Amino acid sequence: MYQKHILTLTFVITAVLYSFAQTSTEFNTAALRKAVQDTTSPEGYQALLKKFNETPQYLYANEGAIIYYAKLFQKGPDQFQRVAAKKTFNELMLQKKFDEAIIEGERLAKTDPVDLKLLVMLMAAYIETKREAEINLTKAKLQLLSNAILSKGHGNTDSTTLKVTSVEDEYTIMAMLKLNGKSRRSESRNHSNIDHWTIVKKYYSPGWGFIEDKNGQSEDKESSLFVEVLRAPDPGY
Repeated sequence: MYQKHILTLTFVITAVLYSFAQTSTEFNTAALRKAVQDTTSPEGYQALLKKFNETPQYLYANEGAIIYYAKLFQKGPDQFQRVAAKKTFNELMLQKKFDEAIIEGERLAKTDPVDLKLLVMLMAAYIETKREAEINLTKAKLQLLSNAILSKGHGNTDSTTLKVTSVEDEYTIMAMLKLNGKSRRSESRNHSNIDHWTIVKKYYSPGWGFIEDKNGQSEDKESSLFVEVLRAPDPGY
């Protein structure tokens, strides 16, 4: 089980962060846009991203939410282009060429530092090559991002959806939560698609160790999960 770091922030949360998270589940697109556009102050996206890459254990979940969801407000490759870009990395991982995979994966992470599946696979490569510092850093990143996503909704209802930025992240966060999807129906909304899953939680599964299971139950349980795959509020932003 991943041991949580003690958060010892040395800076004050500013107005941008406060407006983004006056309530834990609020999704304030205006504040997100402001954070992305802010390139100078400590609460801006670039400043937070630097801390994420260097000391993620010292960030709050609400700051992690800015880091994760800011992807919606930035120009860049679409989901299919990102998947294609990881082809070489995935092949190296399948071939168990972990040292080469790490070089390729770290190159990809510079372009998309909050790619959940990439971070999970990179950590697997770090474990295989016994790189303790990189393991701990990547665990802290995944812990922050998963907490950030869960802070915006746990997916129990269609009004408290689990919000992600890609279909790949949808499946990755479900795996991190040890949830197996049995069936799914989808609904399109203005700036998102909502997937209503019938899921089974595998209580006996060790999962990936980034989200702590506090229930400790031994039997599988079937329930519903609502996952919302977000799109940029203003296409072409």
